[in-house]
Formats: sequence, structure tokens, C-alpha cells
Amino acid sequence: MENPFKYGAIVRGPYFADRTEELAELVGEMNNLTRVFLISPRRFGKTCLLFNLMDKLRDLGFATAYLDLNAYPDVRSLAAALTHLTSKALESNTDKLTKIFSRLQWLRPKISVGHDGSLTATVDVAAEVKDALPALLEGMQHAERLARKRGKKLVVVIDEFSDLPKYDGQTLEKALRAELQQHDHIGYILSGSEQSVMLSMIRDSKRAFYKLGRIMALGPIDRRVYADFIYNWLQKGAYEVERQELEKIFELGRDVPHNIQRLCHTMWELARETREITPSLIEELPVVIAQQDSPHFELLWQAASQQQKILLIALSKEPDAKPFSGEFQLTYGIGPSSSIKASLDSLTRKGILFKDLGGSYQFSDTFMPYWISYLKQAEK
Repeated sequence: MENPFKYGAIVRGPYFADRTEELAELVGEMNNLTRVFLISPRRFGKTCLLFNLMDKLRDLGFATAYLDLNAYPDVRSLAAALTHLTSKALESNTDKLTKIFSRLQWLRPKISVGHDGSLTATVDVAAEVKDALPALLEGMQHAERLARKRGKKLVVVIDEFSDLPKYDGQTLEKALRAELQQHDHIGYILSGSEQSVMLSMIRDSKRAFYKLGRIMALGPIDRRVYADFIYNWLQKGAYEVERQELEKIFELGRDVPHNIQRLCHTMWELARETREITPSLIEELPVVIAQQDSPHFELLWQAASQQQKILLIALSKEPDAKPFSGEFQLTYGIGPSSSIKASLDSLTRKGILFKDLGGSYQFSDTFMPYWISYLKQAEK
């Protein structure tokens, strides 16, 4: 039997852990073609949730289009992608798509030939167009008209929406709001992992997206439900485990779904021969993962200054510590506060740490503190 605990890619179907309530809420919102701002910390399974949602919506007769803003460096590429993906969701015939695209003012049809001789119709912003914003708005207007003409509900998912400011600041935000307000045949899910950026975009009364739609926060999966998911798979694989022992996995993974999946994947492999999962094996899991990821952590460690390394060692021992407190600085012999602030800012920019909404600094990778602990033990 293959390992059922998937991570690091889009997880679908029976391998997708729960999120039943979230799926039901989003289906309900999209049935009314509303606008939802989905906010989630990284590694909480946001993108997996969105893909499973789109699978469900298509089964219900919706058309869906997914865009990840990380994939589009400028408004020009975004305009072309949005127009192509929304049109393809509503019309699959190449000839019809070509005719549809040929009627657009700022966008031009583009035909490509596959290895098997098949034709694919895509679209590009016209070469002579200098400002791509009109092309983006035209593509959105076109999607609304086509959905109305086809008599079909369309759901557009824009992932990593917190990257939007990289394009054209608030000028683009204002233009998008004005356009979105006119759509009644398209539902939008605008999701992002940069929580502070997303909240600033939608809670600041001076920003364009203020009160434009519902804010939905994605939190940890309910432990009881998640434990059922894990236990049921272990039962199918004929593994022996006391159900209450699985509680430790949530503590080790800090309730982050990606971490839980990784821990369970590793647990399945370590116990594959004996089919016995013991408390000691569970305790060993994060150390095993830290060793597996050692080359990655080594690169991050080498990029840190000596002062930053001392700070990381301290935070690995006290993950919920207050680094600006006198007690913390005295215990680990670091300071002053200005120096700590500079180190924290640098480590955040490098992606080693992140600042949560509560103002605490956390390791971006939950397993790095275990690697640091392993490293210090090896030095003794």
C-alpha cells in the first residue's frame, strides 16, 4: 500500500485531510457568486483547499479558473493569463476561442501547435499596447460577458493575492474594485498567505478593497477530526497504534497541516516493516525530518551572521520567547535591543523567521529548531 500522507504538492480526494466545513462554506459563497478574501498562514493547506473546492464546484456544474500571482511578473502576463483561463473554462473549442479573442481590442489571439498536431488558442496583449491595465480590465469584462452568454456560473480563484501591490500599487487596486463590483456572473476567491498584507488591503478604509467581500481566515484543522483521518489510514495500512498517541504529532507539528502530513509520512515509512507505532518513534520523527533536510538548513545557517546564529539558538530553545525582554537578553548574553531588532529583520528577509500577527517571531520551518539542537549536540 502506498504512503497515503502526501505533502509538498496539491493533495486531492481521499488524501486531502478534512476541511469539510471550509469547503461547504466556500461552496455556499460561490453559489451566490460573492467575493471572498481567504487568508491563511503558509503551509496550512490553502492551495490544496482551493483545488479541492474547484473539483467540487466543477462537479456541481460551475466553470473555474485558477491563477497564482507568483506566476505572473507583470500586468501584461496577468491580463493574458486571466483572459485565456477564464475563456477556456467557458469554451473549449479552439475555433470558437479564436473568434472570441479576435473581437477583443487590447488582446490578440495566438495559435500554437502541439507535438501531436493539435491546435491551442491562447491570447497575448497586443504588442503596441504600452499600458496593460486596460487589457486586464477588458479580459475581466470579457469573462463576465461570456459567462452571461453561456448561462454558466464562473468562479475565479486568484491565489497569493497579497502579491498584487507588486504590479502598480493602489492604482491597480482601485481599477480592479471598480470592475469587480459590476460582475454578477462571476464569484471571486482572492487568497493570500501574507496575512498582514492581506489584512491591510481589506481592513484599511483608505484602500480600494475595504469591505468589498467576506474575510475568511483559514486556521488549523480540528485535532479530533484530523486524528480520525490519520488513524483511519493507519488502520487501512494494518499499523498498530494507540489513537491517543497521535495527539503528540499535533504538538510536534504545531498544528500546521503541512507539518502534520510530513510527520505522518515519515512515521509511515519508519514503521513500514514492523507496522508498530510507539511513543518513542513519534518523538523521533522531527529529528529524522531535520536530518533529512540538513543540506537546506546548512545553507540557511551559513547565510546567518554569528550574532544571528546566537539568536537562532536562543529562539530554538524558547520558541515563544520575547527577544526584547531583559530576561531573554541576560539569559543568552545577547543585546542590545537595537542589535536584536536588526538580526530579526535580517532573518525575516532571508525567510528563516517570520513575524506572526501577534508580533512573535517564529521559525518558518518548524523542523529547523530540531536541526539546530542536533547541530549543537554534535559539536559537544
